[in-house]
Amino acid sequence: MRTAFCDGACRGGNPGFTSCAWVLYEEGVERFNGSHYLGPERHTNNYAEYIGLVALLEWLYEFKIRNVIIHSDSELVVNQTLGNWDVNKEELKSYATKCYGLLVQGCHVLKHIKGHAGHKGNERADELCNTILDAHKEEYESMVKS
Repeated sequence: MRTAFCDGACRGGNPGFTSCAWVLYEEGVERFNGSHYLGPERHTNNYAEYIGLVALLEWLYEFKIRNVIIHSDSELVVNQTLGNWDVNKEELKSYATKCYGLLVQGCHVLKHIKGHAGHKGNERADELCNTILDAHKEEYESMVKS
């Protein structure tokens, strides 16, 4: 069984400097992961969460991996992508549509999980988000000071 976790992070306010990450597990063992710094522009945490899901879904599509149970700690992203909630921010509508299309195409399942609740995969995705933000810390801190 394949499961995946995606996450987004934001520092320096919201909007702030953002990153996203994802992790894919096969039979409970981490097999692949990806992370991205989304700066230097400032974005919202919701944007970072969406980009984390988009990055995962695009990677799964590229490598023709199907039937993954995907977990996100963003209730907003999960419910908007699944059509349970309206997308009120115009800049997020295209991401919700893209995510839904890739979910259906890959026969994936998207589920919400509570963040920071001890889920190994969610903690790992969060760690990757923070690692990449740490790697760019000087860059975004210098932008804050100027």
